[in-house]
Amino acid sequence: MPSPPEHTLFYTLTVQALCFTLAVVFIVLIYAWLAYLLGNGSLRHVPGPWYCKVSNIPLSIYEILCRRSDIILDLHKKYGPVVQIAPNEVSVADLEATKQIYGTKDRWAKSDYFDHFMGYGRRSIFATKPYEGHRIKRKYTSSFYQEKAIYKLPEIEEHIKSRSLAVLDQVRNGEYVDAFSLTSWYALDNITFLVFGPNHGTHSKKLFAALKDPRLNETHSLVRHLWELKQDDTNTGSIDVPYMAAEVLDNIDAAEANIGVTATYFICKQTEAPEWQDKIRQELSALPKQDNGCPSFADIDTRVPSLEACLREVYRLHPSSSGKNERLVPLGGRTLAGVFVPEHTVVTSSVLALHYDGEVYSDPDRFLPCRWIDGSEEQRKVLDTQLIPFGYGGRVCLGKALATMELKLLIASLYLEHESLATLATNAVSMKQCSTHDAVPRGLECVVRFRRMKDNATLE
Repeated sequence: MPSPPEHTLFYTLTVQALCFTLAVVFIVLIYAWLAYLLGNGSLRHVPGPWYCKVSNIPLSIYEILCRRSDIILDLHKKYGPVVQIAPNEVSVADLEATKQIYGTKDRWAKSDYFDHFMGYGRRSIFATKPYEGHRIKRKYTSSFYQEKAIYKLPEIEEHIKSRSLAVLDQVRNGEYVDAFSLTSWYALDNITFLVFGPNHGTHSKKLFAALKDPRLNETHSLVRHLWELKQDDTNTGSIDVPYMAAEVLDNIDAAEANIGVTATYFICKQTEAPEWQDKIRQELSALPKQDNGCPSFADIDTRVPSLEACLREVYRLHPSSSGKNERLVPLGGRTLAGVFVPEHTVVTSSVLALHYDGEVYSDPDRFLPCRWIDGSEEQRKVLDTQLIPFGYGGRVCLGKALATMELKLLIASLYLEHESLATLATNAVSMKQCSTHDAVPRGLECVVRFRRMKDNATLE
């Protein structure tokens, strides 16, 4: 009995689809093999998976899945300290190679990736690719963010402390709170205060007025600082209002994102390790208090070793950036960790691979703040050398001093008389760190609960 026409048609279409699929797969495989043989032979000797050698697609997929850093970490575990991750891109996981890439000797330029961070048609310090251009622009704001400028001005500490107490007001009633949102708002309040000054920091309608007439602000503000440089007779025209706006935008974005991520993971880790909360609280309670009931930043910064140890461990486990700090190999090529990498190759150092190096950090996957307290000074120096959450070399983050003050004052305010408790709304899946530029938690929240310590004797 002959098959019905519709069955014959279905069978024909199925066979055609299968043949077409097989043909496409065959063509792709042939292309991949030819690309591998005839492609960038100069990188053929670099270890790495074959599919990363012939196409950018695998790396793009890793980024779409927000898993770039994790997968590159796995590749380093398999292939070693130098691994090819795309046809013209190499990742390194070696401290000496990292120093070579980001140091001041060879002056490696940034890649085209940083074109994405232009604002108002101008390149901020972060978006400037040539080393020399970056060095010149860095001079504009380096003095503004130096420790002696941030730590010695009482109005900055007073403002940050007032914002940390405002966060405490949000959590002291014991209700569920999203630490990621709270700490991000906290960071935004602080950086806008520093960028625009106290009269414009949180008043959106006045932001453009601050840019148009920054001389209205007579305090330590970035806008005023840049305006004075613009008015300087030695200015060659490189500082104009669009450049100032680009620099301001970049500073606000970086400060808000990095503080929010680091503070969130610090709180998350404390809920998982209450014994470290107790240690921090005991050390804080031993410090003299100011009129607002909080210790001074100087004391918190130098006399609370448990807080410092926990913060370093959070920096290690959860660096607040994707690690995509791409550089271009200079003319003539360079040898990195024993592997020659030709000129113009895009190279990046895997911060995660350095921070999870089992030869430097025992049990690298575990939260162990004691590693920063125990052992000899020489052993701790080795740990510290490979910890690079703020970058390395001539392009290290300018906001390190400000970030340290923000984080430590916030932590002291929250944990002096309170403890943080875990909730069912937050778990390992939601807190998985994404390999996005700002390395945010996958769930974009961290729901916890704070409770005041009832037994004040535990604070003594």
